[in-house]
This record gives sequence, structure tokens and C-alpha cells, in this order.
Amino acid sequence: MNRMLEIKNLCKRYPGFSLQNVSFTLESGYIMGFIGPNGAGKTTTIKLIMDLIKKDAGEIRVFGLDNARDGARIRDRIGFVYDECFFYEELTVGETRRLVAPFYSRWDDGAFRGYLERFGLPWRKKVRELSRGMKMKLALAMALAHHADLIIMDEPTAGLDPVFRSELLEILLEFIQ
Repeated sequence: MNRMLEIKNLCKRYPGFSLQNVSFTLESGYIMGFIGPNGAGKTTTIKLIMDLIKKDAGEIRVFGLDNARDGARIRDRIGFVYDECFFYEELTVGETRRLVAPFYSRWDDGAFRGYLERFGLPWRKKVRELSRGMKMKLALAMALAHHADLIIMDEPTAGLDPVFRSELLEILLEFIQ
């Protein structure tokens, strides 16, 4: 099998918290979830994988590449859904697309528009006018619209209604097939 993600002896220290010697691998075609109490290091691990914060020790390889040295190449192949909305609140959904799409070599406007329709997201509505759940749907549409090889999500169901939570699982199963 093809290793999508490999973590070896990952460490990160903050005052009052430390992530120590975390190791795991994720093979292609699988869904992995981090389960644990608040403060266990789930978001810290994701931020380290995405190179949003720097590790103190250990190794992170994504698609066989070093996440720090090859960050741009890796991020082009990852769909990322963060636990909070990071889009500019004053932009519309369409304007947000124009801002984000150029960062991805495989951006697919047809796929993006299809997800907007599927999720009931209006093209001309401003991000600030979207509910928390709709913002998560927008982030998911962005993550899926460039045919990512790996999707990383931090608290993806936060703020989503139970019906869409079920649909999210279906979408993820479509993604890995």
C-alpha cells in the first residue's frame, strides 16, 4: 500500500502541555480519526502535519515528502478543513473561490459549483452571512474542489446538523473510492 502520512516520534512542547513521541502511519484508501479529550493534542498534531506550527522533534512525511521542506507541493495535494472559519468574512462565496482557487494546480470549478449546489451554498452570499454549519460546508467544498489526495479535517462536524453529518460520511466514502 501507499503511505499517505507517516509520523515518527513527533514532539511539541508548550508551557503546561507536551505532545511526546507520537507515531502512526496512514495508508491510502483509509479514513483515520483522532479521538480524545480536549487538550489531548489532536489539533496540535494536525497543525504540525500542515506545518502551521514547528515541531520540536520527530519526523512528518506526507506522500513520502518532508512536510517542512516540501510544504508547497504537499499543500497542493491536501484538502484542509480547519475547526474555525478562516475565510474573509466580507467576501462572497464566489469571491472566496477566486481567492483560493489559484493556490491549487488541480482546481476544478465544475466540482466546486457542484458541491455548492449539493450543500445549498449561495454563490453571492457573504461569508459573514453564513451559519457556522454553512461555513463548514464551504470549507469542505474548497477542500474537495481540487481533487485532493488527502483530506485533513479538524472537528469537521462542529456546527453541522445531524442530516449533514451523515452526508459528510457519504462524501468521505466517495472520496476514498
